[in-house]
This record gives sequence, C-alpha cells and structure tokens, in this order.
Amino acid sequence: MKFKSFFLFLILTCSFFLQKNTGYFLVHAINNPGQYIISTTEKAINALTDNSITQNEKEKRFGKLFDENFDVPSISRFVLGKYWKSATTNQKKVFFVTFRNYMVKTYSSRFSEYSGEKLSLVNYENEPNSKLFVVHTALNRPNDPPIKVDWRVGLKKDRYVILDIIIEGISLAVTQRSEFVSVIDHNDGNLDNLIKLLKEKS
Repeated sequence: MKFKSFFLFLILTCSFFLQKNTGYFLVHAINNPGQYIISTTEKAINALTDNSITQNEKEKRFGKLFDENFDVPSISRFVLGKYWKSATTNQKKVFFVTFRNYMVKTYSSRFSEYSGEKLSLVNYENEPNSKLFVVHTALNRPNDPPIKVDWRVGLKKDRYVILDIIIEGISLAVTQRSEFVSVIDHNDGNLDNLIKLLKEKS
C-alpha cells in the first residue's frame, strides 16, 4: 500500500529525536502533544515534497527533521532488543550512527510518493506515566478510507519527542525490533553482521 511506504515514515520522519545544542533528541514543546504532531508532520510535508530539490537535498532535510524529532538513542536500544545489553560500547556507537543513516537513506526517497494525504488530530491521552502520551490521529486520503495512526510521545525537559508510531494497530518500533533481532539470530548472535547489512543499504 502506498501509505505504508510513504506516510509510515512521514510519521517516523517527524518523530525520533536529537536536541540541537546537546547532540540529544528533542523538539521544542508547544501547547500539547497533539498540536506537536500535526505541526511536525506539516513541516515535513512542506520541506520534503518540493519537486525542485535534488534527492541529496531531500536526504539532508529529512536527516535534519529526523535528528530534531526522533528519540534515536532510545529507539536504537529498543530495536536491538535482547542484544543491546551484550553489545560492546563501540558496537552501540556504530549501530546508533548506522541505524540513523539507514533510516534517513531509506525513507527520504519515499516522499516522492506523496499524493495529498492529510493528517488530522482525533484526540490525545496520558499514559499512566504523566510524561507519556498517546496521540490519536487519522490519515485522510483523497480516494480511500482514513487510516488510524497513533503516536507515542514523551515529554522530556519541556520538549516533546516521538517514541513510536502505531499504524492500524501495528507498532513500527516493535516491527523494526522483530526484523533486526531475527537478522542477528540468524547470524549466530553477531551484531556486526546487522551493522554491515544496514551500511550496505545506506
């Protein structure tokens, strides 16, 4: 489905984290997490659907959005699952950079598939942890029924960050973890083989 290849990461584009001044991951908080999600996705569309820019420029723009909005360190830990603890410090550093580059390379090209989809806010709610939220949105498509998209958002130092995107009940973070852990499992638990594979695709 066209949506899964494009908006799956238009949404991801606008999520995962890095604070400009510290090398971490966060975006200035606005009034509420729902407003944050809508504002961020609109910025992504405006920045990345300009047909006059080159693919290299799209990658740069996507990378900036990705770094400013996605909690890449947290996501990196999560998607490695059981292998994070056993990884060396150097492997963790290399995986973090490789994972980030892989995501940027893979999904920056998908914005050429954009065909007028609009994200609308349904509502948002707190999780038991008062600094975690679920933002419920609908992706409205010109000729098809809307798609349910939920966002897990965290509040860190008065800034919102996106932790996961759940599309029609399917968690992107969980899906990525399943794929990565499977690759490592089939390579005798060797994380370096996953890193090599991601580098080849970047």
